[in-house]
Amino acid sequence: MGESEGVQNRKEHQMKTLSTAAFIALAGLVAVPSIALADTNTNVVHGRDDFALKAALRDHGTPVQEVEEWGSYIRAWVADADGGSTMQFFDPDTLERVVR
Repeated sequence: MGESEGVQNRKEHQMKTLSTAAFIALAGLVAVPSIALADTNTNVVHGRDDFALKAALRDHGTPVQEVEEWGSYIRAWVADADGGSTMQFFDPDTLERVVR
């Protein structure tokens, strides 16, 4: 019976080791995409963080969805009343809409 218990203890130890290794590997897989995702959200448009720029345009009454640098202007996709969006241009210094 002593030899049988030794085999059982080794099997339990191996299972615990495998479970720990699997947990560490899974934790690593979950952490890497979240780090990469954080890096992709730091866009700069005419020297401003895109989140701050969207907030500033919203504060000016523009329901902006996305922004990007477009030459000397800010190009923004703005929500419309029909649930769609329109493309609009803004001056990067004043945030005033530029009609082309």
